[in-house]
Amino acid sequence: MENLGQKIREERRKRNLTLEQLSQKTNLSKSFLSQIERSLAQPSVSSIKKIAQHFGISVVSLFTNDTNNQNSFGQLPIVEKNRVNGLPYVADVKVVRANRRKSLTLPGSSVSYDLLTPDLNRLLEVMYMRIGPTESSGEEPIIDPPGEKFGLVLKGTLEVRVKDEIYQLQSGDSIYFPAHFPHSWHGVGKDPIEVIWVLTPPNF
Repeated sequence: MENLGQKIREERRKRNLTLEQLSQKTNLSKSFLSQIERSLAQPSVSSIKKIAQHFGISVVSLFTNDTNNQNSFGQLPIVEKNRVNGLPYVADVKVVRANRRKSLTLPGSSVSYDLLTPDLNRLLEVMYMRIGPTESSGEEPIIDPPGEKFGLVLKGTLEVRVKDEIYQLQSGDSIYFPAHFPHSWHGVGKDPIEVIWVLTPPNF
């Protein structure tokens, strides 16, 4: 949490933003942002995504000290891409071993992500999420950049809200929706939950 707060403060100051300005841009209160920076409050997934999106960086980059080479999840260097019908695609073959996945655990929570694709320089991003039965993405909805998002529940029960509709997904159920639709999730029941998320374009 301390490292996350310091990184958010550094990124904010790097952009010459006051807490008040960042509050207006993210719709997060000034006092809450101050508490995050001082490691006195634990931000939710949705809050972290709002902050990262406003900074124009990935969530992952907030959890690494490497500000110039955001390679925690393999973001740089950019791999060579080819084009078909104007769309870039990666022409290499990569194997991601189970014990070599790039992982991220949100501080103070039981929410963790494994990157199943080699890096974030592909046309899509595949994440393996594990959460506790009471975890949620936060009170504020997640709004990703325009794209498409797919979720497959492997274990447990996950409740997903997309706009004003609520969907309860059990093991084997999947959901697909435009990534820019306001959405959120939270665990239901008493068992741990495992979900595969596929997102295009990558932006975690």
